[in-house]
Amino acid sequence: RGDAVEAVRAMKENGSGLLSTIGSLSLCRSLLRAGLVDRFRVVMFPVITGATGAERIYDGYPDVALDMIEHRTFDGRTQLVEYKPRVLEHPPLGAPA
Repeated sequence: RGDAVEAVRAMKENGSGLLSTIGSLSLCRSLLRAGLVDRFRVVMFPVITGATGAERIYDGYPDVALDMIEHRTFDGRTQLVEYKPRVLEHPPLGAPA
């Protein structure tokens, strides 16, 4: 068993093509912190699930600025939004107190 972050880093350096993850919140957090995430693809469904989720998806993530690259709407309701992430050194509203 190797380190997943180093394995992904090696695949990117070797030009392994498009890599993607689905699920594994801890892996996604680790890859983002290591600067290995090139794109976030977020699919938004027109539903609010305030009481049904056990873990909020972005708990434990660093502060990240998202620059929108592309967006599409399917069936007039569901949206796919693609962002390029940039991990922030300080909170979005300025340096820490």
